Amino acid sequence: MTKISYTLKMLTYLRSSMDNQNATSLESTTVFFVAVFNFNKSALCVFLFVCILFSQPALSALPSIQLISPAHEATIRNTQGQVHISWVAHAKANVVYEIYLDDVLKKTTTHTAMALTGVERGAHYIYLQIKDKNGKVIAMSPTHTIFVHQNSKLFR
Repeated sequence: MTKISYTLKMLTYLRSSMDNQNATSLESTTVFFVAVFNFNKSALCVFLFVCILFSQPALSALPSIQLISPAHEATIRNTQGQVHISWVAHAKANVVYEIYLDDVLKKTTTHTAMALTGVERGAHYIYLQIKDKNGKVIAMSPTHTIFVHQNSKLFR
């Protein structure tokens, strides 16, 4: 098998397994280098590895979400049972945020702030999830414990 045909077979295999547009330019560049510089097989393998490594798209940051407010172990004094929640998210577009209170889904939104109403007095656990357009959970915030203080129902 000649070096060029070996390279083409290798690149055809790699091209079928790659999911980006750089395979064509990688193939033509490799064929050029094999023809011009007369690589041996080991040098060709190293060259292919380097070409594939640099032709891959950069790894994007993983989606993340951080609950800003209320702070962990915050005490909220509100006679109406309102809890204002805000968060910072690092995710692609077309995601939805789900707000969970005590492991129960309370609201779904595309915004990064929300108010929950009707939260009874006592200790509660809040966390958020990011879901992509297919409904797959792609990130989850740490759980925050909050304490809601309200007047007794006798005094409202």
